[in-house]
Amino acid sequence: MNRNMRLVVSVLFIVIIVLAVAITRFYSKTEKSAYDSSSQPVVESLEDSDRDGNRIFRDSNGLFGILDSSSRVIVYPEWLDLSFTGSSCCVASKRLDGKRLYGCIDYEGNITVPFVYSEIVPADINGTHLFLAKSADNGRYTIYYRDFTPCFPEVWKSCSADRHELTLRSEKGVYTYTAEKNELIFKKASVNGTAGDNIPFSIELSNIHLLAKLTPALIEIMASDIGGYLDHAFTKGRTVPDDKLNKRYEEFSAIFPDEKDISLTLTDVSDFHIYSISSKEEALVIGVSLKAGTDVKYTEDGLPMTAHGDYKAELRFSGSFEPDFGLAYAKFQRSKPKYPVNASDEQQKNNDQSD
Repeated sequence: MNRNMRLVVSVLFIVIIVLAVAITRFYSKTEKSAYDSSSQPVVESLEDSDRDGNRIFRDSNGLFGILDSSSRVIVYPEWLDLSFTGSSCCVASKRLDGKRLYGCIDYEGNITVPFVYSEIVPADINGTHLFLAKSADNGRYTIYYRDFTPCFPEVWKSCSADRHELTLRSEKGVYTYTAEKNELIFKKASVNGTAGDNIPFSIELSNIHLLAKLTPALIEIMASDIGGYLDHAFTKGRTVPDDKLNKRYEEFSAIFPDEKDISLTLTDVSDFHIYSISSKEEALVIGVSLKAGTDVKYTEDGLPMTAHGDYKAELRFSGSFEPDFGLAYAKFQRSKPKYPVNASDEQQKNNDQSD
C-alpha cells in the first residue's frame, strides 16, 4: 500500500477509533479515580521494560500498570495484561461485559485503540512489526503497523503470518504480502468469481509491478465486473449490467451480436492475461484478456448441431480510486462462431482448389 493510500486509510480509521473509544470509555467504568491520587500501589513484581526505561509492574491484586524511569506510577494497575509495542502505546486487556477484551493505551492510561478485540497478536515480517487484531464481535481481523495505524481499509475473514509473508483471506480471495523497509509489498493474489450458470473462474496475479498499482478491493471489483460482463455478453445484451458496470452499456458488446439463429452457453473461463495500460490521464487503466469456452447450438440442413469453441475477449478497466474504478470497455474478438466444416463442403473446397 502506498503512502497516500495509508494516509486515507488512517484518516478513516481515526474517525472509527474515536467513536469506539468513546463507547469503550462509557462502558468500562474503570477510571484512574479508582486510586486515590495520594496513594501509591504496591509493586509486587517488575515485568518488561522499554528502551526509555519504563517498566510494567504487577500489584498485589495481580493487575498491571507502568512505572517511568524514576519509578513513578504513570499508569495505575487496572489492567489484566500489559505489553509494550515499541511505539508510544501498550497492548492492554480488561474485562468488559463479562469478556476479556484487548485494545491499546498510551503512557498516561488513555485508550488509543478501542477494547473490541479478543486478541492482538504481534507479527514480524522481514523485520516489519505488525499486529493482528481479532474482533471479539465477528472474528474478523484488522492489521496494524507497529504504531497502530491500520495497514488496510478492509477487515479480513482470516489471516496468518510467518517470518517472510502475511496471508490475508476474504470471502472472494487470498492475498499474500511480504515486507521491506517497514512497508508491506503486495506479492500475490488469487480471486474467485462466477459467470453464467455458476461457472467458476479464478484470477491469479503474481507480477509485483502490476500488484503495486492494485489493491485487493480493486481486484475483486475486476472479478465481479468480468462475471457481470460475461452474463451480459452471453444473453446478447439482454442482461442489463448492474451499477458496478457504471451503466455504460454501449461499451459492452455481446458475443456474436449479428448471429440471430444460434444459442450460446458459457462452459468455462480461462487464460487470463492482466496488464497495465499507460494513460495520459491520472486514472489507472488495466487491460484484461480471457478465453470463454462456448457451446454454440445451431441448425444445419434442418438438423440441430452443437459446436464448441474458445473465444477471446478483451476488457479494459479504468478509474482513479475504488469508488469510480470499474469496467469501461469489453468486446469479443470474433464476430462469428467457428462452425465445423462438414465432409461435403471440405470435398467441394478441395475440388475448387484443384481446378
